[in-house]
Amino acid sequence: MDDNGNKIIYNANNPYAISDNDRQIIGHNSPDWSLGFQNSFSYAGFDLTVYAYMRFGQMINYSFLTDYDPSGGDNFGSYFNYWTASNPSNDFPALNASRQRQDYVGFGGLSYIDGSFFKIKNITLGYTLPASTLKKLHIDRLRFYATVTNPVVIAKSHLIQDYDPEQNGSLDFPLTKQMVLGLNLSF
Repeated sequence: MDDNGNKIIYNANNPYAISDNDRQIIGHNSPDWSLGFQNSFSYAGFDLTVYAYMRFGQMINYSFLTDYDPSGGDNFGSYFNYWTASNPSNDFPALNASRQRQDYVGFGGLSYIDGSFFKIKNITLGYTLPASTLKKLHIDRLRFYATVTNPVVIAKSHLIQDYDPEQNGSLDFPLTKQMVLGLNLSF
């Protein structure tokens, strides 16, 4: 600590002070806007239901991004866009075998990203057989359907590749894409 109570960090023989003046609010976890939209259509025995959902204006702590190892010692995802002379990216620092994560001040801040997204949560397409056909089979109602869950996810940040931001940064319980085929039968 210096005389003013500022924490001094020494890094590569370059001292500098971090104080409360260096704090910056980068966002909040609650979205500014949430929007859900569902619509259903029916025609000639067919029915289609689509449910879309959007959250906008929130920061998420996607901890996977701090799995990047600038020393190159640990394995890391191939999609980490790190700096090279031919790829002057600002997403992740250049590989440097002599530097570890803790050598980079603020490295943990890499995990905070814009979590805004739009997604189609589910689409259901069904077909109900006509009553005249079912009467011969002594069936009141027969409907076949297919439902697709989470088929489309569009995230605002390019750093969330193959990740569903509705998980809010967590990797514990992934939201999966799935397809369900079924039928409803009434006698």
